[in-house]
Amino acid sequence: MRGKERLDKAREGGFLVICDDTRPPSFTHSDLSSTGVKMRKFAYCKVVLATSLVWVMLDMFILLYFSECNKCDDKKERGLPGRDTVVQRPHDGPGEMGKPVVIAKDQQERMKEMFKINQFNLMASEMIALNRSLPDVRLEGCKTKVYPDDLPRTSVVIVFHNEAWTTLLRTVHSVIDRSPRHLLEEIVLVDDASERDFLKRQLEQYVRKLEVPVRVVRMEQRSGLIRARLKGASISTGQVITFLDAHCECTTGWLEPLLSRIKLD
Repeated sequence: MRGKERLDKAREGGFLVICDDTRPPSFTHSDLSSTGVKMRKFAYCKVVLATSLVWVMLDMFILLYFSECNKCDDKKERGLPGRDTVVQRPHDGPGEMGKPVVIAKDQQERMKEMFKINQFNLMASEMIALNRSLPDVRLEGCKTKVYPDDLPRTSVVIVFHNEAWTTLLRTVHSVIDRSPRHLLEEIVLVDDASERDFLKRQLEQYVRKLEVPVRVVRMEQRSGLIRARLKGASISTGQVITFLDAHCECTTGWLEPLLSRIKLD
């Protein structure tokens, strides 16, 4: 029956029904079930997609993190950051008893690159223990000489600027290891405006653990060797002030003759 005929018949019956043959068919139960399944699948896909994105971002973060760590490890090998503990070596290790360090042929190019950092063989320095053994280079007569016990106590002042970690700390360890404890008042490290990060807080944390008082003093701007030494001398508390370079090593019996001369005159 067409729409107009139905409308006329409805009017004859005293009521009006509007019927639109163009409306969509009613949903059946199976249609609703199918729609629910589709919506659940869509939600599941969204969860999978979101989880995948999270894993991708996590993978990228891990990749970037380990890439940066590799760079840090490379810098550590080049001597740019410092070590947290003293490097202990066996007596037959590189540089022990003053023996030369031999660099393998496959490391020669890397050695040359590291040389540019401080203008010396930094690779060899990194291979040598901070507290390595050294021979007694004194003459035989000096080895048996006896010095008074009441020698004056000294403050050792060491000035550095962008010094390599290993050479600076090897100097400090040699002073501690080969100076009679009752003669060593303190060690004063004067930083002449260094720019390397490992010579800042990391150095202060390292020397704080040593058995001898070690103080780190900072110059506000680059001032040169003499002004930096005067700064170190001004805060020293020992009866005698001893100045050392930042890249030297003290051997057995180095301190007693110096203090003995001062005690005599």
